[in-house]
Amino acid sequence: MTVKGQAMEMWVKPDDLTGLVLTEINRIWKQANIQFTIERAQVEPMQQPDNFAQLCESIAKFKRGDEKQYGSQRTDNIGKLLDPAHRHPTALNVYLLPFIGSTYQGYANIGGNHAVIGVWTDKATHGKKPPVKALLVELEPMKVGSLARTIAHEIGHNLTLQHPDKSVVSEVGRLMGGSKQGYALTAEEIAQARTSARKHLQNDQNR
Repeated sequence: MTVKGQAMEMWVKPDDLTGLVLTEINRIWKQANIQFTIERAQVEPMQQPDNFAQLCESIAKFKRGDEKQYGSQRTDNIGKLLDPAHRHPTALNVYLLPFIGSTYQGYANIGGNHAVIGVWTDKATHGKKPPVKALLVELEPMKVGSLARTIAHEIGHNLTLQHPDKSVVSEVGRLMGGSKQGYALTAEEIAQARTSARKHLQNDQNR
């Protein structure tokens, strides 16, 4: 994909995920006593439908707020590029793509088992400048976010957590967003995520 003259390739390597990124995700989720392992980190071929180029172009041009006019077209189009045959039925599946739309960094379905993350982002400039490579990790306090935090956030959605109300002022930066973004989870979010994590483990064990 190319946006504002910036050609974007997949620059994140499997070793990045199994090393720095996983370490940071587990640091973030340690507060909930939830830790993750990576069963498989590898490059997978995208599906190649006849309208592949058009799908990529529509994803690259999609901007925050377009959902009001086009609905879930962006996520639907991204889904057409991912081969469901490679998706593990019970594990949490995290897909990395070069770019998933202007000012977007990731998305996941609430209580589901997959998330999609863009490794290039223009969120910091509100889409005004070309996308740049996301940071793999970022020291606290959070300033622009990182690939690891985005994955940790989207995993939170898989564990049934939702975005807090932005109108509620938070004293600390929260992983799931809200008025102030950061890394913290509330006691309620921790309890809810742990309940969901246990269900994921049970489904995996019963498979």
